[in-house]
Amino acid sequence: MKLKTYLFPLTDEGSELLASLVPESASKVISARWPIMSENPVLPEVFKAGESTGGFWVSAEAVLSSAEQNETTHFEVVCRKVVSASDEDFETNRPIEERASLVDRGGEAPIRLAKGFSLTRIALKPNMVGAIGGWESEYVCGSAVASVFDPAVVSGLSFLPVNNPKTNTPHDGFHQIYSDSVLGPAIIDCSIERIQSDHPEEDGQLRHLGNLAYPAEALTDKADFLRTAEPWAGWFGWPSWVVSRKVVDMFRDNKLRGWVFRPVLLSESDTYSSYLEQWRHLNELVSTNSQSEFDGGR
Repeated sequence: MKLKTYLFPLTDEGSELLASLVPESASKVISARWPIMSENPVLPEVFKAGESTGGFWVSAEAVLSSAEQNETTHFEVVCRKVVSASDEDFETNRPIEERASLVDRGGEAPIRLAKGFSLTRIALKPNMVGAIGGWESEYVCGSAVASVFDPAVVSGLSFLPVNNPKTNTPHDGFHQIYSDSVLGPAIIDCSIERIQSDHPEEDGQLRHLGNLAYPAEALTDKADFLRTAEPWAGWFGWPSWVVSRKVVDMFRDNKLRGWVFRPVLLSESDTYSSYLEQWRHLNELVSTNSQSEFDGGR
């Protein structure tokens, strides 16, 4: 397991600094974020030099080997498609979300499982999944996705209608993906930080910056579609989705689109031990260089 660090320079001088210290990364910049492997001996020098150029926003990605990927039993869903919601959709859906009770499943904060959404227009191909409106972790899918994930074949999943507010009837060929199967609490490790914010609703809340981790027994004999016990997907109570390898294989084999998958780590594994060691190193670099801070997360 390797940890790839991404640095977002906050000034032009920071970009020039990165180009001089890690020129091999220049051709691999993604969304202005410079990738540097955490094991690269130049990384501490980059952080230190960044103190005089305004610092960096820092994020990181675990890169697993093929063997480690093959040993992974569960994956966290990562959204790659958003279904736009109109202002009218937002006003219709907001009360629905607020009426969905917060549920305590043992995480540090409760979660919200909402259903009954409306969308005026759904711009999705039949083989696609998309996040509803972009602010929730709830999804709508096309008919081909629903056909692949027949509830008789996979567990923990149901398909719900998505209302068209113009006709007050369900959209034909589209469904909300829903699950109320919830995992136990995730492990709170050094890749999770506590938010310091001027916004009361998120100040002091946990933010998940890396990969979810659980003991192996916490994932044994669980449904194929699961929700986390923590609101990792948003301050309003939205949990993340965790799915089995069976779901990932079916998704890829049938060329479905709209999700990618981040491995869930097992606390007993050598992969997880390496992950923690590298995250501790990255945390130390961020904490000792005050101009840089973690970016993204919850």
